Amino acid sequence: MVLINYKIESADWKKKFPSFKKYINKTVNETSKALKNKSNLNSSVSFLLTSDKNIKKLNYKYRKKNKPTNVLSFPMMTIYDNINLLGDIALACETLLNEASEQNISKYDYLSKMTIHGMLHLLGYDHKTSQQFKVMSRLENTIYKRVKSNK
Repeated sequence: MVLINYKIESADWKKKFPSFKKYINKTVNETSKALKNKSNLNSSVSFLLTSDKNIKKLNYKYRKKNKPTNVLSFPMMTIYDNINLLGDIALACETLLNEASEQNISKYDYLSKMTIHGMLHLLGYDHKTSQQFKVMSRLENTIYKRVKSNK
């Protein structure tokens, strides 16, 4: 089981993604199932639901990129009090809405895709090399299909 914590830093999340918890919870749990998290421990992940302005600051502080981004992941992979603390994921409301529109995909489908992407980073996946990109992309697509088929 994955325990999910939320910090809502931008009021836009409740207005523009009123069902965010339903979609993020489902996506996190499908990602965990798909990767067959066999740990006997419960896992925990925290979400920061923020604005472009705030994610831009985080993106600059941690990645030296002075622009907003859709998702940032901060892996921890630490065991504390018998809970596997996976880490934190920050999502930017405006960027998600803009990119969903540009890609002609529903905002909740895109939220699910970016949640999967963030979770994979927490679990040690990356896309710095073409081989890593292929593996991560394949996993993202497989998990996304599972999320969509289990509505």
